[in-house]
Amino acid sequence: MGEIHDLHCTKCGYGIKANTGIGMLYSPENVFKDKQFLLDLVDDTKIADQTMDLLTKGYEINEDYGHAIYACPNDFYLFDKFYFQLKGSSKFEPQYPCPYCQTTLKRLTFAKGSPRATRLRFVKEPEKYWHCPKCGNDELNEMAFGNWD
Repeated sequence: MGEIHDLHCTKCGYGIKANTGIGMLYSPENVFKDKQFLLDLVDDTKIADQTMDLLTKGYEINEDYGHAIYACPNDFYLFDKFYFQLKGSSKFEPQYPCPYCQTTLKRLTFAKGSPRATRLRFVKEPEKYWHCPKCGNDELNEMAFGNWD
């Protein structure tokens, strides 16, 4: 079951309402055998085409896939994108460009913040934390939380 996070900067209110995880319809057979389903998730024909091509070449789907929170490492705007990884002779994962500066977005994970606040850190750069693109603050309030299916 997926989660819905409604996150807002503790100082200026900038935020995102993001879905994370997967729902019941997100079996590998549904996501990676039906190009249209995958295209709806990634919203990028090139990514969907490349994924389908690699799967026909024997690449395997990593079990860790689903909606995730991403940020631009330059301007720190937040986005909700679909994450997955394929393994074969090399690894493949979708590369999403920032719509503002074209830098490749990076996936975030939740990190401990102060009491009643959370922080986000970059998955592949654990020492780097997200900070608000509007005011520079690095803590978020979870205004609402829920599950989706």
